Amino acid sequence: MIDVFTLIESIWLILPAYAANGLVPLFKGKHVMDGGKKFIDRMRLFGDGKTWEGFIGGCVIGVLIATIEMLAFPYLPFDQSPVTLTIVEMTPLLGFLLGFGAMLGDLMGSFIKRRLKIERGGKAPLLDQLDFLVGALACSALIVRIKIEWVVWLFILTPIFHLIANRIGYLLKVKSVPW
Repeated sequence: MIDVFTLIESIWLILPAYAANGLVPLFKGKHVMDGGKKFIDRMRLFGDGKTWEGFIGGCVIGVLIATIEMLAFPYLPFDQSPVTLTIVEMTPLLGFLLGFGAMLGDLMGSFIKRRLKIERGGKAPLLDQLDFLVGALACSALIVRIKIEWVVWLFILTPIFHLIANRIGYLLKVKSVPW
């Protein structure tokens, strides 16, 4: 049986990270994070796709979405639920941690892909979909108790959401590849 209530709790928590990860391609940056430097394997640390503008933009998006959630919370019917919900109190700090964690996780995913000799835009199943999630959950855990049920839901749903969002981004010509 699907526990819709836990699903709602988990999506509420991760929404700033989803937005940060999904909207970061809008920040077409020029300042690559690795400065063109190479690792000991003579491959770029991260590649041209990771810019300071995108990283900072992702953090800002996380803060903005968390602030919107914080302002909307009093007007949402969470208190009318037939079960007691564990809705995380959104704050700009939590939004920053979720956005920062998403960007850091994505950056680490890019680092791993370069070590595996997967070029920018190349497929890395699950790594592409879950790197930002792991980073966001790890950073948010600094100030929020993360329920294991949320993690399970998010690990199931995120690859699906990621695939759909990337296809839409590709069709809108925001992303260069549909994955």
